[in-house]
Amino acid sequence: MSYKRRSMDPRQMTSRFTGTCHTCKKPINKGEEIIYWPNGNHAVHLACGEADYRRSLASFEDEENYNNQYPSW
Repeated sequence: MSYKRRSMDPRQMTSRFTGTCHTCKKPINKGEEIIYWPNGNHAVHLACGEADYRRSLASFEDEENYNNQYPSW
């Protein structure tokens, strides 16, 4: 990951609490690998959200590369 992580970026993490997957509505158990989306304040199973998560990371990196081609004042 070569972009600067922002506080509202989604992140892969281990669930610290039980909850419900925003995508499939099945339970998320404590200790399970999840993708947390702080902007929407929801979590999804790794399998349910990995494709969207990877697309987001690619988009963030593309934006960072685009913005870095110009000098900062």
